[in-house]
Amino acid sequence: MSETRPPCRALWLGQVDYEQAWAIQRDLAVRRARGDVEDTLLLLEHPPVYTTGRRARAGRLHVPAEALGVPLLTVDRGGDITFHGPGQLVAYPIFGLGTQPRGVQAYVRGLEDVVIRTLAGYGIDARRVEGLTGVWVARDKIAAIGVRVSRPGGAAGGWVTSHGLALNVNVDLHWFERIVACGIADRGVTSMQRVLGFSVPLAPVTERLARYFGHVFDRDVTAVEIVSRLAAAPLPHTSAGDKIRLA
Repeated sequence: MSETRPPCRALWLGQVDYEQAWAIQRDLAVRRARGDVEDTLLLLEHPPVYTTGRRARAGRLHVPAEALGVPLLTVDRGGDITFHGPGQLVAYPIFGLGTQPRGVQAYVRGLEDVVIRTLAGYGIDARRVEGLTGVWVARDKIAAIGVRVSRPGGAAGGWVTSHGLALNVNVDLHWFERIVACGIADRGVTSMQRVLGFSVPLAPVTERLARYFGHVFDRDVTAVEIVSRLAAAPLPHTSAGDKIRLA
């Protein structure tokens, strides 16, 4: 059956500076709109950084911006302020949607479904919350979502997705105490480590997430490639240039 599905290349980039990863997304989106590359799923971590999306409002910081201790960037995605850092698995799908954009809300629901299925494999009861974006465990957000759907090749080109989701695996949650995460003041933030009570190896989470991207979005994702020229560190038990085959 997999040969009938559109191919999707899944790439593990290691830990990548946010602005570098953003530039990679923009370049890939243009090439995807032209049809020069296939759908691509970028998988990575970031060094500590705060980002705000197009909907961010004032009053989202608990400390002055200069006291954050790490960069604060305004980017071209939806959503409000969030934190990225080591121990957080970030997924940026650069998917072609053709000349007629599909519903963005349906796409976001698909991203949520990918995370919910991934977490279910660890016995974590994660769910959507009516009226809110992201994935939740009880009242705490475990995965944030902020996307962009654009025509990077101009009016004659196709629509392409960028940005995506961030799943808290073993991330240091203290970073979130300095912000109103995602602009939601009356809810908390959690991680797989906090829910399960132990540190979770990142490699199998990455493999599961990539596999469920294929299932949910009907793409042929058969392996996660370790990209040598960008990866600051391969996934545990892998080397640059390896491919992790997905069951």
